[in-house]
Amino acid sequence: MIVAMGLMLTSASAQMSSTTEQAAPSRPAAKPVKPAAKSSGGYFIEFRAARIGIYGHSYVAYGRLDRLGNPETTTYADRHPMGNYAIMALGHFVPVPANTEWDPEVLDLPIAHKYRVKLNETQYSNLLAAVKRANENNSYWNAVTNNCNHYVGQLAEAIGLRVPGAFHLSMGFIPDLQEMNEAVAPPMTSPTPSTKPSKKKSDIAATLTTETNAVGR
Repeated sequence: MIVAMGLMLTSASAQMSSTTEQAAPSRPAAKPVKPAAKSSGGYFIEFRAARIGIYGHSYVAYGRLDRLGNPETTTYADRHPMGNYAIMALGHFVPVPANTEWDPEVLDLPIAHKYRVKLNETQYSNLLAAVKRANENNSYWNAVTNNCNHYVGQLAEAIGLRVPGAFHLSMGFIPDLQEMNEAVAPPMTSPTPSTKPSKKKSDIAATLTTETNAVGR
């Protein structure tokens, strides 16, 4: 009898466990959480004029903006003569070897003027293509015909900006570039004073007649 009762209890316990397992609803597997997409504030190019010597030096900084509008990545580009100051002096008269490899020491120069422009994706793609073309066609440097302003101007034209004549001092070229492309608010016009409608000749004649009659009385 004890053995039979033990078997009955074991069987009943197994049935209750099976019933509990069947009654418990199965939970769906949790889906993996995808990382939030990194937001971007677009792209930019900043035209700069650095103070050095008499002329100054033009170069650009460009890259991606974060969602707050601050530079997230920055690349620099310019054209300058290859070699020392003697080569640069010679380049005022004849073409000399040019260089577009960025020199980090340029960033130590004080900035006389800078002009930043926000770019969309298409403009940024055009800019990258223009930088590549300008660097590949970097045959020579000359103070008159192929200087840093010419290089910067090519990049500005690639994104749709109007460009002043490149025969500028760099410290004047960048401000002129900004002035040519920034929208200028129309001048405030003073309100036109209201004028009273003039009287007709018949009204004037009637008034004179009335005043004359009044005097005669």
